[in-house]
Amino acid sequence: MRYITAIVLIVLFGCATTKITGFSDPAYSNRTYSSTVVFASNLGLEEAAELESKICSKFMEHGTNCYSFLTIFPPTREHTADNVFASLSERGIESLIMLTAGGDYSSSQIFAYQAYGSAYSYGGSTSAQATSIPLRSYYRQSEMRIIVIDSATREVAWIGDAKTEGKGMVNITDNAFQSSLSTEIVRILFESPHFE
Repeated sequence: MRYITAIVLIVLFGCATTKITGFSDPAYSNRTYSSTVVFASNLGLEEAAELESKICSKFMEHGTNCYSFLTIFPPTREHTADNVFASLSERGIESLIMLTAGGDYSSSQIFAYQAYGSAYSYGGSTSAQATSIPLRSYYRQSEMRIIVIDSATREVAWIGDAKTEGKGMVNITDNAFQSSLSTEIVRILFESPHFE
């Protein structure tokens, strides 16, 4: 019974994890940024706003000024690259972090059945009833391209790919994935030479 309970807990409450592989451009190895804007593209407005906000919160915990792209550049207007970089320059914002969503895949499978039964006896007759409920395990994987652009030169200073995976029922949600992704993005970028 303990074994089944442990399996059920793992399936229900697994964790979302993010792995990022990234590279700095050697020409920018000595360039550090104390301010940035986070732009989450290829996502719906709600998901983009939440992800940008979570990443900026993590950056601000480290003392880096961070702004959500959607708060500076309203989605009700069209923005050209020239307008965006001119605005960043006017505001003294040194970098732009672009997140581009790749694939998002999910699956589920039955790993066990939970059976319930009952029997009734009345007079000389007996009846029984049983119900079997499948227990499912869930899996989700999401990919994201991360690019740090130097605002002054408009060139890529750092590029990376993130893969977030989750198992269970709780940790395949958008919130769990965004929390894992935002934490790992900030951790990796503070390990790079670009943020201190």
